[in-house]
Amino acid sequence: MMCGHAKELMAASWMPGSGAGELDAPQEAKLRQHLSGCAECSAEMSQLSALWDRLADLPAPEPSHALAVRWESTLDSLIASRRQKSWRFSLASLWPERPVWQVTIAVACLALGLAGGSFVNGKRGDSRTEIAALREEVANTKEMVALSLLQQQSAGERLRGVDYTVRMRTVEPDVVSALIQAVNHDSNVNVRLAAIDALSRVSGNPQVRQSMVQSLGEQDSPMVQAALIDYLVDARDRGAVDTLKRLAGRRDLNPSVRQRADRAMQQLTEYR
Repeated sequence: MMCGHAKELMAASWMPGSGAGELDAPQEAKLRQHLSGCAECSAEMSQLSALWDRLADLPAPEPSHALAVRWESTLDSLIASRRQKSWRFSLASLWPERPVWQVTIAVACLALGLAGGSFVNGKRGDSRTEIAALREEVANTKEMVALSLLQQQSAGERLRGVDYTVRMRTVEPDVVSALIQAVNHDSNVNVRLAAIDALSRVSGNPQVRQSMVQSLGEQDSPMVQAALIDYLVDARDRGAVDTLKRLAGRRDLNPSVRQRADRAMQQLTEYR
């Protein structure tokens, strides 16, 4: 065995506190044989063994008092933080962040509260009156939900607000005004189209038809223009003929919209 190989095996051949290292029996025997015949390697092995013995005699370092105080303080802070997070999770996480779900939960709580009061005090008053009051409160809350959704920044939420109005039994004046506002000023074409469709429920209202006629002259989207023309034809609003003529005379008008406007004028003039 060469000295270089023997030196590589020295550290592995000795472990403090035991008589055996990481070498197997044949490697250990070859190393011992080499050490018995090589004075240099034998001396280095003795120095290495003495060094390990002195290291084993060194006392184990113990943490200072200041370190122990800092450790206790850090541990207390972590425990307090975990308790605070757990408390916030148990309360705040139960309340949704989106306004629509907050209002929905409020509606459910209101309905349960009124229903419970109606059950407890049913013998003291007319149950039909209480049910009517409950329905009125729920309708008012639904109106609040629709108006809240129509004012959201997200176009998806505003579309949900329009859909919410379609599913309401009656369309209150505030909701009608909000839908007209959406037709006139909403930045999203899909929201405007959905609002026009939702207003078809109140096409018999002359003020609503007048608002749609005025909106037709201000729209720049061909899809919205076509939807408004169809709305006025379905409502048989003959007062929209003049506006349709002005619209058809615009040079920048989409050809398909112009054809639809010409056909609408013909249809409206035939109505009596």
